[in-house]
Amino acid sequence: MKKSSAHSEEKRSLKTVIGDFFYELNRKLFPKRDGKKIEAVSSMKRREKGFIFFLLVIPVVHWLIFWLYVNLQSIILAFQSYTIDGSGFTLNNFVEVWRQITSETNNTIGLALVNTLKYFGTTILIIIPLCLVVSFFLYKRIWGYKVFRVIFYLPAIISGMAMVTAYKEFIDPNGPLGAIMQAFGVSYEVSFLGSSATATNTIIVYTILTGLTTNVLLFSGGMARIPLEILEAAKLDGVGPGRELVKIIFPLIWPTFSTQLIFTMTGLFSAGGPILLFTNGDKGTSTIAFWIFSKVYGLDGTGPSLGAYNIVACAGLCFTLVGVPLILLARKLTEKIEPVEY
Repeated sequence: MKKSSAHSEEKRSLKTVIGDFFYELNRKLFPKRDGKKIEAVSSMKRREKGFIFFLLVIPVVHWLIFWLYVNLQSIILAFQSYTIDGSGFTLNNFVEVWRQITSETNNTIGLALVNTLKYFGTTILIIIPLCLVVSFFLYKRIWGYKVFRVIFYLPAIISGMAMVTAYKEFIDPNGPLGAIMQAFGVSYEVSFLGSSATATNTIIVYTILTGLTTNVLLFSGGMARIPLEILEAAKLDGVGPGRELVKIIFPLIWPTFSTQLIFTMTGLFSAGGPILLFTNGDKGTSTIAFWIFSKVYGLDGTGPSLGAYNIVACAGLCFTLVGVPLILLARKLTEKIEPVEY
């Protein structure tokens, strides 16, 4: 055995020596052929780099034009005066924004900011958890789950004007809700949208009823990827639906949930509802998004003006400086929770 293994090693080494000899001889006799191989490889690398360059040039140009250029113009506008040419440098825009933030009268940033935070809190604390629960029951294939899936997604298909009109007619004192409340001995003469005390909350309820659309699809898709063996093992261990959702389903779909949470954080100062269709900003229902719209189009009674654009640009810059650190903080906190691999 030792002689045969030594003989095979000697034979293998002899083959290696012969192979190396002919390889070096081939390189010396045909150097052009080896150069052509190197040139072909370098040409392929150049084509790959060119493909990557042209693949990235479109989004880069799009970002430079539609994000960087637009935002730079907005930043410059925030520091310009109300003059027609807008050439004067001033900080009065920031003073005006702070004055409106500290004021809670109608059509000011202060009231709009309070309402916007209400909508944002509703999304974080009510809509997203409710979407998670609804997605769980759809995932468990309850009776009629296909019909419910269509029903929950209908608000994303039906026109917003039609949805708002149907909702306003439903809550009208002479509508179905009024008839139901009269049957229990309770009646009201003024619509909930007609009072400053209830108008904003009424629109918030509308956003809850119509907010179970895309989130339900995303969470359902995340749950559909979970291996059935995990849930079957949990069922054998006697895990109930509540613990299954909290201890198993939620950790497994954490990447989907955290991504949606970050997307929601990016809309911190743009949260709201269809204010224009409901109240046109009256009854203390204005939000930051509607305040910007009303300022630019002069719906507050002052009419469109150069100063309105300056104030809006300044307010956008201020909210960006506040919102970006909060978004980065939320992202950092969500990344601390490591996703479960399966």
